[in-house]
Amino acid sequence: MQILSIEELDIECSLSDGKENIPITYLLASDHAVISTNSFLAEIIRNLQLQVVKVIKSAIKGNLGAGQTINCVFIEGFNFIKESDYQKYIRIDRRNEGLEITTSETQIKDIHKIYADGSYADETKQSGYSGFIENPDGTQQIFHRSFFNGNSNLMELLAVMDGLQRLQAVEKIQVNTDSRFVIRGLAQWVHFWKFNKWQTAYGREVKFAKYWQQIEPLCEGKLIEFKWIKGHSGNEKQNFCHQLAAECARSSDGDFTTI
Repeated sequence: MQILSIEELDIECSLSDGKENIPITYLLASDHAVISTNSFLAEIIRNLQLQVVKVIKSAIKGNLGAGQTINCVFIEGFNFIKESDYQKYIRIDRRNEGLEITTSETQIKDIHKIYADGSYADETKQSGYSGFIENPDGTQQIFHRSFFNGNSNLMELLAVMDGLQRLQAVEKIQVNTDSRFVIRGLAQWVHFWKFNKWQTAYGREVKFAKYWQQIEPLCEGKLIEFKWIKGHSGNEKQNFCHQLAAECARSSDGDFTTI
């Protein structure tokens, strides 16, 4: 996709599959893309309008200007997460080589659970994460690590990755985290990034690409159920992870890894 012009009320773009160019007008006021051309490709784009709009808005966020190109990847039938979905259980089913994104008011019974959190301490310039596996029989396995450097978002991601690595032989997993960054990445954007050579729509390397590439295969062939837990909301299990992660980030001794 190429940005042709940026005006106060609309953005003119052109999307090409290498054979045909489809003009697109994105109307800022209505958050809507207008495709006036009638062709097979144009009809496909109309059916994927939500994704087209998200790509254009991503370009705007990336401060792309007229004449610049956006790398586009579209997935037919992709279900984007809405704000209200974070109050539910978000399920990503990648079994049988498929991809199905759904939500539910109730959790899956008798499922292995991961509770995870990350922390960064500005005063020590250290970071850490912690979490635990809760098996269906109630037994638990605690894990944690400390690092020099890093940041909170990366620690949130590594905490979940550690839990998934410990459950590689398990097909159904529930991930409990206060990080929408991790949920959004694994449930939404990672599916586009991997087809776009781990670059954003505006051609920049995905932040923490190295670690997204490591965690994404851990979700293949599995049903992952995400539960977002609001930070500092009194959830006893999440509070435990938060406190231990903070201790890991502020520790004056222990086994530290430079990241």
